[in-house]
Amino acid sequence: MYSSTTRASVNAIHDDLLKIWEAKWQRIEMTKLEKILEQKGGAYRTSGRDSLFFQVYTDVEFIAKPPEVNRSEVVVTLVIDAPPIGAARDEDAKKRFAYWEHSRRLQGSSLVVLIVVSGHTVQAYLGVILSFGKSIAESSKYDNRRIQLRVSFFESEVELMALRGEPLNFSRDKFAVLVDNGVMFEAVKPFLQKIQTTEPTEIPFSRYIAAGGSLEAVDIPPPKYARAPDFKFNLQCLAKPGTTFTVNKLDVLNTLAVARARDQLKKFSVLDPSQVDAVIDTLTREVSLIQG
Repeated sequence: MYSSTTRASVNAIHDDLLKIWEAKWQRIEMTKLEKILEQKGGAYRTSGRDSLFFQVYTDVEFIAKPPEVNRSEVVVTLVIDAPPIGAARDEDAKKRFAYWEHSRRLQGSSLVVLIVVSGHTVQAYLGVILSFGKSIAESSKYDNRRIQLRVSFFESEVELMALRGEPLNFSRDKFAVLVDNGVMFEAVKPFLQKIQTTEPTEIPFSRYIAAGGSLEAVDIPPPKYARAPDFKFNLQCLAKPGTTFTVNKLDVLNTLAVARARDQLKKFSVLDPSQVDAVIDTLTREVSLIQG
């Protein structure tokens, strides 16, 4: 049920927890998670090729009232720390209300993850925000550091925890945070539902998507349409303007034709050598990834 960005966020927090548990007294630098916990919430940022950016809300607690049933969904109300930025924690209730009424944070229908840490165990629960700006703004009137949020969780275990009034934050070894990637549930819902109801062998390109282990040894054939009898790609449109040279048609099943097309395009086309390789590799494979 997790989107890729949401899963990556949970993994990042789990990696930080492993660092905390494995080298509690030996580390000099605090993890990003520890810094966020210390400042009562904030953005989790990483840099590099697979950089991440998501919001973490701290000191999550269940509000002291039973969960409500809304259209067959059980809705839990959470109390969380307001983010550590001026307007969200302003002493003036009117300024806090204005901030939350128009904020893009914690938008209704967004996916969030409740992460509960107890000892050396971590549980993650996926849910959908049912609160909107005005209701969050109303809750901000009464406390400049705490807000309320209504969430419908997919796992019934969260509902039971809320019914029991289970405390989530009472020591350094047990605490809960809420992760928000800004991913709208409706945007990923069709994909998640399809994955739940589809057998791995029925997934398009299942030989790649559902394969276990490394994909390095998996053979990638040409596209099915390109394997039809007498099918050939016409590459003349890639020739340099005004040239009289004819670029031969590409038969993807003929290795000599593929090598000849690659050579001709590098000599007589408008593409540079790396672009030629990308085009030829894409035309001769049913799955291709191009960076550019």
